[in-house]
Amino acid sequence: MPCVVRCSFLLIIFCLGSMSWEARVVQVIKATGDDAIIECATDKTPQDGVYMYKKEGASEPRPIFYFYKDNTLTFKTINKSKATVSGTFPKLNVTLFHATAEDIGFYWCEFNLEEKITAGLRTWLWIEKEKEERDCPEDVLPHVKIFLILCAAMSLLCFIGFFCMILKMKGCWGNRKYIPSNPPPDSVYEEMKRSNLDAQVSVRTFINPHYQASTKLLR
Repeated sequence: MPCVVRCSFLLIIFCLGSMSWEARVVQVIKATGDDAIIECATDKTPQDGVYMYKKEGASEPRPIFYFYKDNTLTFKTINKSKATVSGTFPKLNVTLFHATAEDIGFYWCEFNLEEKITAGLRTWLWIEKEKEERDCPEDVLPHVKIFLILCAAMSLLCFIGFFCMILKMKGCWGNRKYIPSNPPPDSVYEEMKRSNLDAQVSVRTFINPHYQASTKLLR
């Protein structure tokens, strides 16, 4: 049961995190006691140093170490015999020795240049126990892969739906007809009609009926 709960937390975090554009990597260690190599690198230079963090389940992220650009390595929450850092800064590889179930979780690096933070690749590390020590079903990983595929498909559908909604809104705004902000009331139109009728009557009254009769006799 604890294994299922732990796996569920990791899946939820991984699925929610996949909504962003930051890349993720799933690394599986086949048996306890093997070494795990986690990438800790960035293409953005220069950088002053890098923190590696670990997050497991719903717990808060905790720093693993801090590596300064002068190759100074300071361990925070693990023993220095547990991990080592190799490579040329800022492209590093972190090796966790003799990985166990306690090492399962998310690992990522955050590079800093003064106050500016650059997050690196996220790695989900999963360690399989030996058969005699396993407390999880053997078919957990296939279900994990299916779940991750469903998460990716849902993320893609959400993106497509959001894009279509933006296009639809643009079309509605483009086809929208102009409507006066303050249309004149009906009383104004009635007054205009009344004025036109009065003007027509006034024109007719100015015509002399005797002049019209004399005009007809002359014809």
